[in-house]
Amino acid sequence: MNHESQPQPAQQNYAEMFGFSENEQLFYRVSKDRFQELLLDDKTCIHAAKESGNSFGEFLFVTVSRPGSSERIGITFYGLGYHEYRERLIQDEWYWYRTDLDPERIKQEVSKADLEEILTQRASDIEFQNDGETQSQAGALFEILAELTDEDGALAELEDLGWSLLGFIEEPDNSNIPEPAPLMDEKVREALPGLYSQEEIGLEALARVKYFTPDSNWTWYASEFDGEDIFFGLVNGLELELGYFSLKELEQTCGPLGLPIERDLYFEPRSLQDLMNMHRQARNEG
Repeated sequence: MNHESQPQPAQQNYAEMFGFSENEQLFYRVSKDRFQELLLDDKTCIHAAKESGNSFGEFLFVTVSRPGSSERIGITFYGLGYHEYRERLIQDEWYWYRTDLDPERIKQEVSKADLEEILTQRASDIEFQNDGETQSQAGALFEILAELTDEDGALAELEDLGWSLLGFIEEPDNSNIPEPAPLMDEKVREALPGLYSQEEIGLEALARVKYFTPDSNWTWYASEFDGEDIFFGLVNGLELELGYFSLKELEQTCGPLGLPIERDLYFEPRSLQDLMNMHRQARNEG
């Protein structure tokens, strides 16, 4: 296997292909009515609806797809939860981010009737979270900054100022958000062949571990590992390329919404060639 990067053309604008307006792209947010409109569209397929958490609180996450130029385009929306920084319930808008859909995930479907029940139940469950609570100056300041920039921009601005300098601001309690699985454990370490050990079989080598950013479309597939820090495999980001990447860097990197990189616990080993073909089709690169 030639361990050299193979840069590919830049990916398409999936937001436009999904039909988002300029404003919806700018703020990574759609209104409640727009969310319902997208769900009811005959071209929309719903793949998952589950409660989970991110840097801003606990929400309902809804993953859907619509046809692209070659394969279906995945988007995950999140809403119907209490935003720890805005200090209010998110009920009338939904935030979104791009989601990669592998063949197994595409097979999973949630009916629109079932989703409507899930949405209704979730809305009922969170009503109590707003009883008697008022937004503090900290929440109001975050709202202003978020509207001028975006969620990540507002958080970065407040962190640059220093939470301690903003005497009225308290960091939200994220202790109830479950920790993701570690990126590396003994089982993963044992599953990965040593660095350079797969050169003779080239792109038929199996990627045995997948890492991904929950809030963007970056993915890393590892086929080899030096036992300490360096992987070799396939990286799907701004470009699609074979190359090396670092465990330390994965552990220290966050996506655009501040979410850490995670390990896909349900990933089944696939050849590097299969994965390259899948992502090239998704990028409409033939």
